Amino acid sequence: MLCELDVRNLGIIETVHLTLGGGLTVLTGETGAGKSLLVQSLQLLAGARAEAEQVRGGCDRLVVEGRFRTPSAPTARRLLEELGVDVGDELILRREVSSGGRSRAWVNDVAVTAGALQRLAPSLLAIDGQHEQRGLADPATHLAVVDAAGGLEGLRGQVSEAFAAWQEVRERLVEQRAALASRRDRLDVIAYQTREIEDARLQVGEDIARREERSLLRHGSRIAELVGVALHALGGDGGSAALARAARVTRELSELGVGLGQTSEELSQAQILAEEAVRSLEALADRVRVDPGRLEVVEARLATIERLSHKYGGSLEAVLAHLERLAEERRRLEAVEDDLAHLEQAEQTLRATYLERANELSAARREAGLVLCREAVRVLARLGMSRVELRLALCRRESPNGSLQVGDARVEPGPDGVDIGEFLISPNPGEEVRPMARIASGGELSRLHLAIRTVLRQQRDEGDHLTLLYDEIDSGIGGRVADELGVLLAEQGRRHQVLVVTHLPQLAVRAATHLMISKATEGGRTTTHVVEVSGESREEEVVRMMGGGANAAARAHARALLGRT
Repeated sequence: MLCELDVRNLGIIETVHLTLGGGLTVLTGETGAGKSLLVQSLQLLAGARAEAEQVRGGCDRLVVEGRFRTPSAPTARRLLEELGVDVGDELILRREVSSGGRSRAWVNDVAVTAGALQRLAPSLLAIDGQHEQRGLADPATHLAVVDAAGGLEGLRGQVSEAFAAWQEVRERLVEQRAALASRRDRLDVIAYQTREIEDARLQVGEDIARREERSLLRHGSRIAELVGVALHALGGDGGSAALARAARVTRELSELGVGLGQTSEELSQAQILAEEAVRSLEALADRVRVDPGRLEVVEARLATIERLSHKYGGSLEAVLAHLERLAEERRRLEAVEDDLAHLEQAEQTLRATYLERANELSAARREAGLVLCREAVRVLARLGMSRVELRLALCRRESPNGSLQVGDARVEPGPDGVDIGEFLISPNPGEEVRPMARIASGGELSRLHLAIRTVLRQQRDEGDHLTLLYDEIDSGIGGRVADELGVLLAEQGRRHQVLVVTHLPQLAVRAATHLMISKATEGGRTTTHVVEVSGESREEEVVRMMGGGANAAARAHARALLGRT
């Protein structure tokens, strides 16, 4: 429930502060006084799109702030927890819009997006205006209304889950059937590539070893010559033997007390390194040979490795990895037929499960539609449409290309089931029922909307006291029907906080709180004012709404209307 509302710099509103109670509250005033701006303020708190043009001229930003009682619904509590909002007894929603069009929002001082406000709004607000009434004329919305009336969201969710599971298997079936169609050609390619690589008998690191061997074979004579020079330099008196003698001399000098630091150890290490170099060179000398025949074999082997590397990945390691992938793909393709059989069985099972759930939803919709239409007709009778007939036309969503066979028909399934539904209406006895969108007038559509919303509120009351805002709900209504509309909204006010923007005196007199909206020019600027009227001031406002002039008869009529409530 909305407890307080602050609006600053919205259109012609400079500053408005409202303290609101429960029950029915009406907002009245001349056209253009700013009633629609108060509706816009609540729409902004509900996450509606903000426009820079809404900011009062000469101001840098508009601000709307609403203080609500914290809803107890689990969905709202989970959302608040997700947003990181500390939950106490109240929620303060704040929306700011700059003159540049930038919008920001907070819930209890936690910055949130407009989308978060849209998710939270259904637990706080329900705004019904002309836009929503026109939406009811769209048949695409009718099934959602029936599902809401029947509390079928859970069953609809099961249908959606069954549809998703079925579609996933269907997509895998398409892939596997495509794989089966190209399986033979692909297996031939895999066999050829596998044979080509396996026949080469490649070994990890073989390319490096063969390149080194090729270098030895190509430059054998020169390598042998260089190795001989190096061995000669390291042998005899100029090599490791000389280093050994020098090491002995430095050790003896150390024993005589001559300080040479680490020289002796360094010479010993050098001797060891020289000896290791000799061994390495001798080993290399053993490998060097001149063999044109072997060189030809090595060149051919390297050509094979390089050809396969270029073809299958750029390196010998990539070729071997490709061979492993070919083996895995071959195993998978060879198992396609078995997988296909399992998938076909799974698809049949999941299709049957989906159809079963969809049929349950269809049956529940028929029952919910009957109840909704019956109860809505009762409300419509109170609103001057006593002989109206309202019916839900529910049928399969048939399509020549539908992917589901139901009986003799092809049906197009979806996450919402297999139904299409539309409300049909006959406003007058003797007329056949026809689509609501085609024959309902503006006034009738307004009353139909109110009747259906009233039934929804009665059937889906979840305990929280919502703020219900009705704008232009009195379109096309007058006389006794207007009086009955006031009674109906007052009854809703016993369950929820009801705010109504109205021009009907019969409705205004039913309110527990009457707010009058006016505008005045002050300092060359127009400003909206909102005051609560009671007593004589309320009587005067009712007289104005009656439009008969402020004479004694009009005042007596207004007094009678107010006294009757």
